[in-house]
Amino acid sequence: MFTTGSKLLIGSSVFALVAAVVYGVTQNEALGIVGLVSAACALAFLAGVNVWAGDSNLSALDTAAVATSEASDDPPGASIWPMVFAVGAAAVLVGLVSQQSVFTIGLVILLAAGAQWAVQAWAESASTDSTTNAAVRGRLANPLEYPLLGAFAVGGIAYALSRIMLWLSKTNTIIAFVVLATIIACIAFIFAARPSLKRGAIGGVLTVGAVAIVAGGVAAGVDGQRYIHVYETIAADAALVCNSPEEFEVDEGASQTVSTKAGTYTISLTAAGTLEFDVPGPVAEGSDAISLRRSNPNNIVFRNDSGEARRLTLDFGPAPEDEASAAAEEGYGADESHGADESHGDKSDRNLTCTSLVEDGGAQLITVKFAEPSFAYADDAEAYRFYVPGTDAEIDVVVP
Repeated sequence: MFTTGSKLLIGSSVFALVAAVVYGVTQNEALGIVGLVSAACALAFLAGVNVWAGDSNLSALDTAAVATSEASDDPPGASIWPMVFAVGAAAVLVGLVSQQSVFTIGLVILLAAGAQWAVQAWAESASTDSTTNAAVRGRLANPLEYPLLGAFAVGGIAYALSRIMLWLSKTNTIIAFVVLATIIACIAFIFAARPSLKRGAIGGVLTVGAVAIVAGGVAAGVDGQRYIHVYETIAADAALVCNSPEEFEVDEGASQTVSTKAGTYTISLTAAGTLEFDVPGPVAEGSDAISLRRSNPNNIVFRNDSGEARRLTLDFGPAPEDEASAAAEEGYGADESHGADESHGDKSDRNLTCTSLVEDGGAQLITVKFAEPSFAYADDAEAYRFYVPGTDAEIDVVVP
């Protein structure tokens, strides 16, 4: 005897098979045929299982089976975790063929939903009383759920606020968060002054506020953050800045004074356009090269007395191979001049560092460290020398 469920499944499988035949004859398209045949096979399998189980129906005349069969057990409680588990599994499959982030999120959902589903199924088998089962589940899961949910909620709200802050302008960010703080303070005052308010009302207000913040963060994140200017650094723009006597953004607001420091070297650009140096201790008579230490930081004060704003540049030698090859491909080199209005991020085949632009009468400290002795670059006339862009002034550097 076929039960109602068996009849529905058998009819569905036959309908899917007939639809596959009709689709194949009329459309002659393989993908649709495969889908319909797969659906027919799945429905046929379910129909066979249902016929074998007899739809778990019991005869009304079998009074013993009413109390002893599995059908007499209380049905399991409603649960959302099977659906969440399926969503996580789908995200994992999509992530395998799209992005790793989707795969990671799906895997987290899959594990979390699977754990919740397993705990709920275990708790429902603890006794025949649903209240007792709920208490058993709470004792096992709540100590872990509450901290994780709290951290997730706080983290989500904080991240949403950060998206809103990055979307608003600097001035509007201040105004918006002053207003938000005022609203929160007023709501908190009302809750404190009216202790008779129901917990449900308080929870509802907090939920609405959290949802509003998260929705605002999502909208701001989708729209994109405001333009944030990236300020230059000498390290990032050495090829452009260190070879030019012009003023750049990195030179704005740079310190022009240096306090007295012990153990520093001094290099001065004179009014005649020459470089002079002074080192701690005696200097060999007639020496035209400054001697600096290797593998230790060297603090050098650059003083500009030339009458014009200048910078001091140090050439360490050829740039690392990866940077030099990129420079060759893009056509940049140590001898190529760059205007002050050209784009930044240029490559150079030289390893350079420099001070910012020092005004006349100003001074600036630069710290340098040498990894190799100067004789390692004996064949390189450019290596290990201080020079001032825009002038012919330079000093050779000797590193023992």
